[in-house]
Amino acid sequence: MNITIQNEFASVTCRTLGAELLSYKTAAGKEYMWQKDPAYWAKTSPVLFPYIGAVPETVTIHGVDYKIPRHGFVKDAEFEVAKKGDDYVILSTGTNDYTTSVYPYDFRFTVTFRLEQAKLVVTYGVENKSDKEMPFLIGGHPAFFCPMEEGEQFTDYMLRFEDENVPDLHLQYPMFDNDAILYENLKARTVKLISSRTEKGIQFDFPGYESVAFWTPIKKDAPFLCIEPWCGGNMDQVSCTDMLQKKYVQFLSGGQARDYVFAFKPYSVFSPADKYWSSAKNSHQ
Repeated sequence: MNITIQNEFASVTCRTLGAELLSYKTAAGKEYMWQKDPAYWAKTSPVLFPYIGAVPETVTIHGVDYKIPRHGFVKDAEFEVAKKGDDYVILSTGTNDYTTSVYPYDFRFTVTFRLEQAKLVVTYGVENKSDKEMPFLIGGHPAFFCPMEEGEQFTDYMLRFEDENVPDLHLQYPMFDNDAILYENLKARTVKLISSRTEKGIQFDFPGYESVAFWTPIKKDAPFLCIEPWCGGNMDQVSCTDMLQKKYVQFLSGGQARDYVFAFKPYSVFSPADKYWSSAKNSHQ
């Protein structure tokens, strides 16, 4: 089931299957989210829990092997609508017979989409309902059109980091030939994906995450880029399947809960939202 929330600045559509974000449109109708195309990638924004990365055969937890699928199982779970308003929705899922067969913990997992003016705030809530400590990895995988404007190319875009010690990264497809590019321990957890021609694009904040990865399919010249906030693992640990050895593995004691937040909004050098940028542009014509 698809669900839409909206306000005067934007509308957002998600679905209950996997709590996947499907669309972010400004009030003017501009779409920012990649629209699924199997020729490149048949997803838009899968939720990564309780594992991140490929699984050759099994994932080991406390010496026991479990068949957790690639990027975990929440992305394939059917969520319930726990609460909904005009500009927000809370989706919820939890333990069932399948999850206990591959992950030996009792948990509740929620995804909240909330519009705050033009900004979409996405909150993953994890609750350990077990009486034992629960390890997990967690992350997002939203894909954004790149380029975002007609007449532009992927290579016109760059990543500009709020961390002043990190230089701009001008996008080229070959830099992704070895899979994702990961940045860890940034002093400022904000990055902008913007056109070098116009300095328009999106601003992405990930205050609750240890690292951020950037990905586009290898050798497909795909017109999108994923911005992936992660808590769990790094590119040097691709072959490691022992969850407890993963860098940034998270732990919750029995009965504890924790939220993980990322957010994004349209950005331009003139204004953080397309609506305002358009108004400013028109007033000078």
